[in-house]
Amino acid sequence: MKNRKIIISGPPGSGKTTIINALKAKDYNCLEEINPAKINDPTIKNNKNSLSEFLFKHREKQYNQFTGQLAFYDRSMIDVVAYLSYWNIQYPKHWSQIIQNCQYANNVFYTPSWKEIYKNSTNRLETYKEAQLIEIFLKKTYLDFGYNIIEIPKVGLEERLNFIINKI
Repeated sequence: MKNRKIIISGPPGSGKTTIINALKAKDYNCLEEINPAKINDPTIKNNKNSLSEFLFKHREKQYNQFTGQLAFYDRSMIDVVAYLSYWNIQYPKHWSQIIQNCQYANNVFYTPSWKEIYKNSTNRLETYKEAQLIEIFLKKTYLDFGYNIIEIPKVGLEERLNFIINKI
């Protein structure tokens, strides 16, 4: 059976959540990103290791939803590993086995950094320059875990949606 768990990843402010919301509006199964800026517990929010552990567990739980059904994921466990690499923090080695056991569709839809749509907000912790650096770590980490990156073109939302839907 073809794996129908589709990751949409990319740096902050590149349009992932907009795409997920539009797919959801078209009645696709979608799992939203948990935004670190919305976590109220300071013991989690202010400690990168605790935050990463929290996000990893949350995304592992998300993985187990919609078994056998087509579903789109706004980021995955692999994004957590990429962010830890960006912060120069070693991720727990047992995470590699969890990631290997939780296989998504081999093609990851990737929203590249896009200055024209990037917006600063209270929910966005990274600057555009930081987002560009994070992009390097995201791409490398997905490739390291054996995924193919399909870059979503920098076009209008409907064209982006059609691009994704036509590729799955």
